[in-house]
Amino acid sequence: MTRLLFPEAYGLMTLVWAVLYGLQMLSDVGLVAAIIRDKRGDDPDFLNTAWTVNVIRGAVLWVAACLVAYPMAQFYREPQLMYLIPVAGFTALVAGFQSMALHNLRRHMQFRRLTVLDVSNEVITFGVVVVWAYVHPTVWALVGGAVISQAYYVWASHKYLPGIRAQFRWEHDSLRVLMGFGKWIFLSSAVYFVSTQGDRILLGRYLDMTHLGIYGVAIMLSEAVQSVILKVNSGVLFPAYSRIQEEEPARLASVVSRARSAIDLAIIVPTAALMMLGSRVVEMLYDPRYHAAGWMLQVLCVRAIMIATLSNSESCLVALGRPQYSVAHNFFRAIWVLGGIPIGWSLSGVKGVVWAVALSETPVVLVIWLGMMRYRIFSLFSELRSLFFVGVGALIGLSILHVLP
Repeated sequence: MTRLLFPEAYGLMTLVWAVLYGLQMLSDVGLVAAIIRDKRGDDPDFLNTAWTVNVIRGAVLWVAACLVAYPMAQFYREPQLMYLIPVAGFTALVAGFQSMALHNLRRHMQFRRLTVLDVSNEVITFGVVVVWAYVHPTVWALVGGAVISQAYYVWASHKYLPGIRAQFRWEHDSLRVLMGFGKWIFLSSAVYFVSTQGDRILLGRYLDMTHLGIYGVAIMLSEAVQSVILKVNSGVLFPAYSRIQEEEPARLASVVSRARSAIDLAIIVPTAALMMLGSRVVEMLYDPRYHAAGWMLQVLCVRAIMIATLSNSESCLVALGRPQYSVAHNFFRAIWVLGGIPIGWSLSGVKGVVWAVALSETPVVLVIWLGMMRYRIFSLFSELRSLFFVGVGALIGLSILHVLP
């Protein structure tokens, strides 16, 4: 896609998705976590009430996207945003109709159909975007692909996944449960937006669209690693921890420790290797216009490693019914980003910004560790073992780098 399109397109889409992601986070009421964790997660009334709330949320998000489009276009001095944001925001309206079977299957850790759905969606999206960009190489290929992708995903979630037939329902008991759990998720999501998208929102004022696009490529590559981490935690570990906490709470600490061992081997080692190889990877995959993203990727791998070690513990705390730790750690991360990025920019330009983002998980360590200590699940041995595997991965990366031509 970077060969079919131009860096400015990725710069524009970096801003578009940052704005839409912010709207989504500012309206997150924790429906997914509630369905996975609550004892009524299989109740048709509960699921249909959640689906109704989600439909309403999607409509509100689309209206909000239309309303903020003009101010954002003026703020960033990019007239195209006035049209890109509402069209891309239509994906939120469509997504509101997703079947709740998506989350019910995660609750029961039945991943086969979910995996087939995700893979088929990626294949269709890839085909649509590539053909569109080849025929008409503009930023609209990325926007159109996103809308078509979301429409297919919603259709397939109802046709392919087993579960109850979605219908509008408004049960007050279910709504009370959803909103009660969701107040913490809402607060966490609001500050999570600032902490994860603040760099893109701020840099949109500092950089031109070409350089913002290059930074967006580096972020995209590092977040591909992070998405694997978060997918494992939200799709596998959180449901598993929730079930163990409900059925055999005494086993929770040992299961968390075993999960950390798997994360060390499967995620931390390759991510640490990528930290050494980032520049070479970018040089092999992208044309010279994007090569500056290589050193950025190497630095951003620091954040990916920290997220790999911390998100597992965060999933455990949420499964224990303590989402306030997510609120606290996202709050401190947001403070770091809002303060660190302007300071980094004034000291060293883009390099300072990238390092500020890479180290944004630093204040999170204290919050998560305190929570784990309070519930007697913290393990110093696990933390030191992860550090050891970072060294192992870095050595592997250096060894590969040494033998590459």
